[in-house]
Amino acid sequence: MVMVRRSRVARPRPRTAPTMPSKRSVGSRHPPMRCPLSFRSASVTKQLVAYAIPCCIILLYQFRTLHDLTTSKDIEINEEPAIVHRQNAICKLANNLDVESQNYTSYKLGLDWSNVDHVTKSLCRLSSQSNEYNQHVIHNDTLVILTFKAARSGSTFFSTVLVKALQAMKTSLNKTAYLNWEPYCRVGCYQLKSPALMESELSTILSSNCTNMTENPDPPLCNTPNTHKKCCPIPKCHANHSRSAISLLSLNPRFSDSVRWDKILSPSFPRTSSARVFNLRRTNLVKLAYSKYHHDGCHAINDGNLTNDCKPEDNSKTSFSFDCLLQCIQHYGIGDQEFSSSVAYVAAKNTKVQQPHLVLYEDVMRDQLHASKHVFKYVGVKVKEGDNFFNFTKQTRLHGDDICEYDDVNCTDWKMKLEKDYPCLLKQLDSNSTVAWSVPIESTADKTKLSIQGDCHRLQNLDTTNHTDRRYEELYLHRSWYYY
Repeated sequence: MVMVRRSRVARPRPRTAPTMPSKRSVGSRHPPMRCPLSFRSASVTKQLVAYAIPCCIILLYQFRTLHDLTTSKDIEINEEPAIVHRQNAICKLANNLDVESQNYTSYKLGLDWSNVDHVTKSLCRLSSQSNEYNQHVIHNDTLVILTFKAARSGSTFFSTVLVKALQAMKTSLNKTAYLNWEPYCRVGCYQLKSPALMESELSTILSSNCTNMTENPDPPLCNTPNTHKKCCPIPKCHANHSRSAISLLSLNPRFSDSVRWDKILSPSFPRTSSARVFNLRRTNLVKLAYSKYHHDGCHAINDGNLTNDCKPEDNSKTSFSFDCLLQCIQHYGIGDQEFSSSVAYVAAKNTKVQQPHLVLYEDVMRDQLHASKHVFKYVGVKVKEGDNFFNFTKQTRLHGDDICEYDDVNCTDWKMKLEKDYPCLLKQLDSNSTVAWSVPIESTADKTKLSIQGDCHRLQNLDTTNHTDRRYEELYLHRSWYYY
């Protein structure tokens, strides 16, 4: 028998009609479905049914969608600049924010907010103006430099930078400089000196005046043996004293909280009108608290009662308790820093620059060179590229990294407690010292307030390429409002 093998005949594959695209695919990155340009089958009728009609439906659908996108009244194109959104947001926050100023009692002292508006209210008032400092104030006119700070906010680094800046100004402008660091920064000064006397002395310092020992002897207060020298900040006259000298004043305003800065600074005063105002802040409140705990403790008053001093004993190994953490953050991290920023704005409002220059501790830790150049730029000092002028800031900083590595911190216990009610502090506990944070804000149905139980978010790093400045709005607005 002869076997005959059948030849295989290729069977045509069934054709499937194109499917309709979903609504999500219209206007997406994928290219739209296209109709075929040629027909392979011999049956024209079947091709019309399988291809032509669905393609027409697709074209009509896409045309209708395009028409709806261009003519719909429900879709509005918002052409307002991002800055307008931020202005509206900061004003809304300022009107609703409860600062709870009565709850801040660092150093076991009250805090007088009667002459100071919170920084968010100052931001709202200035929202129609530029956030950049006025460029028309040339550096030759800079005779007054003011720095407002709180404890452990980075003044050691900053003072080093300013001293270098003053040395450069002395060389280029042939001017002397007088530095006055932290006047009145003792509880005794706060209790013994009246606000009016402080205003008079601060005006004298910033005007570059001095006292003569024979004509203007020290007040009896300064001759008392127990009176600290910080309580008597007016400089003494000497042979080369100059009225055109540069006055540099750095202070923690919580020790002079009743001072009226509009009585000291004014745009109409030739000398102080061009004053440069700095504000130092540290945004990682957990690390600030630990640092403050190891530098004189965190004395405070809670509910009218004197609290634990939260200070490590000299000769014994004590633990930095969770209660001390909250106490340090509440009164020093939030209270004193919010007050310092608010006073800085009040002071700057009475100068030509209108706004203080914000310097964050974390920005400095991330890039000291960039931070130094911004300080120099603000005071009007020009430094050539490649100059070794900045090779002085490399220092080993205590409490800069993971505080959970220290023996007096029980992070296991802290994390369990922070996870319940303190979302912002929990984030900052595990953060390194180069990450900046917004302030913790707690929002409820009733109100919005600054609170250690509030939440916060990480701030974007400064753009070192375009040399951007840090803005206060970043500290208070949610990232969806600020970062577009």
